[in-house]
Amino acid sequence: MSKDQNLESAYLDNNATTPVALAVLDAMLPWFRMEPGNPSSLHGPGERALAAISTARRQVANLIGATSPREVHFTSGGTESINSALFSALAESRSSGRHLVITSTVEHPATVEFLAACARRDEALDVVAIEVDKEGNLEIETLLALLDERGDECALVSLLLVNNETGHILRSDHLRAIGEAAHSCGALFHLDAVQAAGKLPLSLGNLPVDMASISGHKFHGPKGVGALFVRRGVPFESLLAGGPQENTRRAGTENVPGIVGLGAAAVLAKNYVDSLANREVICARRDRLEHAILQAIPEARVASAGAARVETASCIEFPGIDGEAALLMLAHLGVAVSTGSACGSSHHAPSHVLLAMGRTDAEAASSLRFSLSRETGDAEVEMAASIVPTVISALQSLAPDPH
Repeated sequence: MSKDQNLESAYLDNNATTPVALAVLDAMLPWFRMEPGNPSSLHGPGERALAAISTARRQVANLIGATSPREVHFTSGGTESINSALFSALAESRSSGRHLVITSTVEHPATVEFLAACARRDEALDVVAIEVDKEGNLEIETLLALLDERGDECALVSLLLVNNETGHILRSDHLRAIGEAAHSCGALFHLDAVQAAGKLPLSLGNLPVDMASISGHKFHGPKGVGALFVRRGVPFESLLAGGPQENTRRAGTENVPGIVGLGAAAVLAKNYVDSLANREVICARRDRLEHAILQAIPEARVASAGAARVETASCIEFPGIDGEAALLMLAHLGVAVSTGSACGSSHHAPSHVLLAMGRTDAEAASSLRFSLSRETGDAEVEMAASIVPTVISALQSLAPDPH
């Protein structure tokens, strides 16, 4: 399952993006030149392109557990899928006078920044972010109480299923309780499943979820393609206008190579998540990495260690060091990690997720995110386990004495 190891480097930033699987690349190649048809064209090449998209739709529906492939709509990626879901829910709410959106303090920037932009344009929009505890667990009683008190105002609840920085998983019983409470007061429920698809078994058709967003490059598919699950019967207003594509829910000529690649990646990802043995192998590698680092740096701590996490993610805080300095030193030595969300990394600010979990600015700025994939091998883990403590110790030796 692991790729050929290059012992000069260790790629541990798979939450940002994964390498395209070779089988996915093979599936995509013919659609760049040998099969040039536009899926909207009525000739042979167009019909073959449309058939390829239909196959990919079934493959993605199978990965996420949709009731029907018609519930899957292709987009340019996770950000567009999230924005589309939020846009549609808010567009539908205008006619009913609902102006409350409930989210959390640890959401991805694609949610946070889109809702902030909407609030700037519409002063009536009220976005309430529910807090989390020190492990990243949602304060569900606060959320349910808000729905009970202001349910008739609520248009949408939107939450992360798996946190992109810590790997924290939203508890399944909480997910069900939130979805049922939202539906009981007429609100929609959207899941950001970008970091969950391809890592957790999903069965969206059996959950009280109206919309869910995924992105192909998080599970060894190509960049620039994703999907939005919209449950059958849920009203939807398109973010993009200009054509009838995707059942009128996403205008524009479809990215056929990307969609074919997304479908092929979905098949591989489904095989992975359905195998507990495969997932346990990756979990063991993640645990070995954490153990080696914590043994060498005893004062380090793993964020959300006391909660359920996906087996691919580890966010470790190193008190007294600057995470960005550590990242740059590790990069120079061939170890690729991150300091948080790739979509927010240009801001050079402490992780808003860790701040929401009660960390100080300095503690939040000291974190590094290590993220594995099903292709991560033992050699990469061993390389990182050897180099990371050396880098952290070097930075700690340069830090001023707090006394």
